[in-house]
Amino acid sequence: MKYMTFNSSCSYAGVANLLSFYGIDTEDRTIALEMGLPFLFDYEDGCYLSGPMLQGAKWFNLYLKTIGYTMTEKEVNKEQACDYLRDLQYAMLGIYVSERNKHAVIYTGMKDGRFCMLNNKWEQSDEPDTLLLSEQELSQRVDGIVTVAVLEKTACETVKTESVVKRSIAVLQSLAKEIADFCSQKKSPMDIRSSMNTLFRAILLDGITMLDLIGETQISQKLKIVQGQFMNAVKENNPLQLDQRLDMALLNSAITEYIDLIFAFMCKQVK
Repeated sequence: MKYMTFNSSCSYAGVANLLSFYGIDTEDRTIALEMGLPFLFDYEDGCYLSGPMLQGAKWFNLYLKTIGYTMTEKEVNKEQACDYLRDLQYAMLGIYVSERNKHAVIYTGMKDGRFCMLNNKWEQSDEPDTLLLSEQELSQRVDGIVTVAVLEKTACETVKTESVVKRSIAVLQSLAKEIADFCSQKKSPMDIRSSMNTLFRAILLDGITMLDLIGETQISQKLKIVQGQFMNAVKENNPLQLDQRLDMALLNSAITEYIDLIFAFMCKQVK
């Protein structure tokens, strides 16, 4: 079994586990590094994304196609999800392992009339390696629309990532501007809390994880200082103007250095 080795990497560990059934030995961080994940940012549905939040076939195929596999996804109504899974050998989907915690698991077949799910987790976690769920239990743990991902063997491809990386630079520049605008205004505690995932997570959580993954500790340390300041502001639970609480010069310096990293990575890719 392949375990999670960096924060929030359950879907990346899931891809590694799927590949293991086809004789491919890899792990979440290898996939992340091979596809250039630390250098990728995106903006979708009003939310800035980076690192392990960049999930799904669109992203995983940046790696998979280079080794001769392709991921395809199908959206299935929860009422049909169980019947759909029964016809598959292996598949990845997201289920709720607790009321508010949804993460990726791997369907590996039926056992004693139950759906057997490989639980992508940390090695030291006391969670079970596998979950056995009845049809009713599985239906209770999925959203109304279930995205089911499978792998198929294909010819190896050279995947061009220049446009994706170029977009990442533009997204990170936009993120820096939006953070500056947000922090220059007095915001309610609810506004600040809601901004955690949509605005700040990409740089102050997942961005830090990605920088640590590639050993860029100097930039990471700057962001960790601002992360601490931000979390202290959230805990105050008072209306605040964040640029009076966060070291904006330090944050902007870190983002500029991160953009320079991405640009250097892009230049290497096009040589």
